[in-house]
Amino acid sequence: METIRVEKDANVATIVLNRPEVHNAISMEVVDELTFALQDCQSDETVKVVIVTGSGKSFVSGGDLNQFISARGRDQAFPLLNKVTQLLSSIDQFPKPVIAMINGAAVGGGCEFAGACHFRFASEGAVFGFVQIGMHITTGWGGGSRLLDKLPESRALELLLTGERISAQEAKGYGFVDEVYPAGQLYEEVMRFARKIAAQPLRGIEAYMRVLQWKRSGVSQAERIRREVEQCAEMWGSEDHVAVVRKFLQKG
Repeated sequence: METIRVEKDANVATIVLNRPEVHNAISMEVVDELTFALQDCQSDETVKVVIVTGSGKSFVSGGDLNQFISARGRDQAFPLLNKVTQLLSSIDQFPKPVIAMINGAAVGGGCEFAGACHFRFASEGAVFGFVQIGMHITTGWGGGSRLLDKLPESRALELLLTGERISAQEAKGYGFVDEVYPAGQLYEEVMRFARKIAAQPLRGIEAYMRVLQWKRSGVSQAERIRREVEQCAEMWGSEDHVAVVRKFLQKG
C-alpha cells in the first residue's frame, strides 16, 4: 500500500489515507488501494467495524486535480468520476459499519466521501463544504443525492446551492455530522464508539446492516418487516443464542 495505511486491532480496522502532501486527495491509485482494503475488511471475520480517516491536517480534500483536471467533456470525465462513485457506493453499501473520523478539512469531494460513510465524527477544527457549484460543476460522486437522502431537502439544498464552507459544529447542526470532539479526543472517542459496536456479534451487525440496505433500496416497510422477522428466525436457537438465554434464566 503506497497511498493508505491499514491497522487492525480488537475487531476494528482503521484505514488511513496517507497523502498529507496533497491533503489526502483521491487519485485512481487511492481508489484501487481503498477498494482492495475494503474487500479485505469485508472478508476478514475478525473485523466488525471500519474507521476511515486522513493523515496530516485533512480528511479528504477531494479529487486529485493532477488527474481530474486533464479530463475534458463527458467522455473523458465520466470514467474518472464513475470509478470514485463506485468506491463510495461500496462504502455506502458496506456490510459492516464504516465510520468517518474527520480530523480536518472535508471539502468538495471530501464531503461526498464523508457522506458515504454510516457515521461521521469530526474534530472541532474540521471544515466542511459542498463547494462544487462555485467551480462550475456539481457533486460528481453521488454526494448530492446522498445528502438529499440524509438531510431535510431545504437544508441539503442550502449546502449544495450556496457552496458555503461551514464549521464542524455547524455541520452537526445541519445533521450531517453525528458528534464533534476536541482534536486531542477525537481518536479516543471514535475508538470508544467503534469498540461498543465491535463488542457485539458479527452476525447481528451484518443483519442490521442488511435492514439498512433494504430501506435504502426502496423496499416497502411491510416487506422489510417480513424479511427482518425471517432473518431473526434464521438466527434463533443457535448455540450462542441459547447460551445467553440460559445464562439470563439462571440469574433469575
